[in-house]
Amino acid sequence: MVALRATLLCLMATSATVHGERLRAVWSFGSFSAISGPSGGSQSGFYDGFAILNKAGYTIYSAIYPGDHVPCEHHDGRLFTLEGDCWNKALQFWCKADFGGNPEKCEVRNDQGIAIGRGDGMKDTQFIGIAIGTDASCAIEFDSDSAGCPVSEGEGPFHLV
Repeated sequence: MVALRATLLCLMATSATVHGERLRAVWSFGSFSAISGPSGGSQSGFYDGFAILNKAGYTIYSAIYPGDHVPCEHHDGRLFTLEGDCWNKALQFWCKADFGGNPEKCEVRNDQGIAIGRGDGMKDTQFIGIAIGTDASCAIEFDSDSAGCPVSEGEGPFHLV
């Protein structure tokens, strides 16, 4: 009877599912433009980037230009693949931007190209006197294959395929 009980406990332990960590992929873009006063010309700038954050908000991957390209593109969008310690097979990250570079749609896909998460972009425009600023992002939550992805302030445990 003891051997049977031990065998059943071993079978239950090996069939237990390891729950992954809840992660968030974020594509972002922003810009500003201002008319200068009598002493100078106009001022403008922008930011762009992609990051994966854990549930606590810590960065586990970030890149301004993954693979030396913008993370979100107009027309057909931008697709790039990441492998790493937090999932068993490579994941694909896709983002389509509007004409101005603001993320409109984004997806996280499995290694077979099937979407495991989809998101719609959000955009906020602020008029500040003689200036205008735009902030836009698209975010998706998805589960990793392992708990406790390492926190990083850069490429982290991932590499671009």
